[in-house]
Amino acid sequence: MSKDFKADIILTVREIKAGNKLLREEFISDYKPFIIKTVSNVTGRFIDTENSDEFSIGLSAFNEAIDSYNESKNMMFLNFSALVIKRRITDYIRRNSKHNIVYPFTYFEDKENNYFEQTHLRTDIDMQSNYEVSKETELFEKRLNDFGIGLNDLVREAPKHKDSKYLCIKIAKIIAENKPLFDKLERTGNIPKTELLKNIKINKKTIERNRVFIIAAALILGNGFYSLRDFVDISEIEEGQY
Repeated sequence: MSKDFKADIILTVREIKAGNKLLREEFISDYKPFIIKTVSNVTGRFIDTENSDEFSIGLSAFNEAIDSYNESKNMMFLNFSALVIKRRITDYIRRNSKHNIVYPFTYFEDKENNYFEQTHLRTDIDMQSNYEVSKETELFEKRLNDFGIGLNDLVREAPKHKDSKYLCIKIAKIIAENKPLFDKLERTGNIPKTELLKNIKINKKTIERNRVFIIAAALILGNGFYSLRDFVDISEIEEGQY
């Protein structure tokens, strides 16, 4: 890849980030073949651009890469965007694995790609992870504020006993996975206790006493804030414990 080509891409990305919407659309359109190839490498299968969630996620990830690209990191934009696409598709696959969707991870088995990641991208992977956590934390805090909850409230009112925490996460999981319940939670700002009690036998006082933590955990699960699962120890809960 020539230096002029690299410079042209950086200048293009720079202009897009400055607000050139038309150039953004043209740039994304020009690189659709690159996006398709990157998504296909991860999933190991042909991508139907007309009816493919993966392709839509790939487009969104490429667009995200434009906005978050930092040229001072001395990483080529296409390599960075491929990394962002790969992570977004991988997250999607993991979220849908419970529905028995099976994907061959051919991209991860490619020795050349693995070598490139191991020798060149480790810092950028960490940087991207930090970016994701920071972005999700910001969005999460805004959602909490909508409920009149601050991060300090969550820390202060989190259940101290493991069994209590498991129970609260179980309640949050029921809310997050039940669209009518979750929609009502977000619409009203309150836990839909009447409807919830039809799905689980529990004392109302348990819900009221742990309102802050249950809402926070439901928001993390329902909004796909997967980088924050450890924040409320959701990752420690296994399906068998429900």
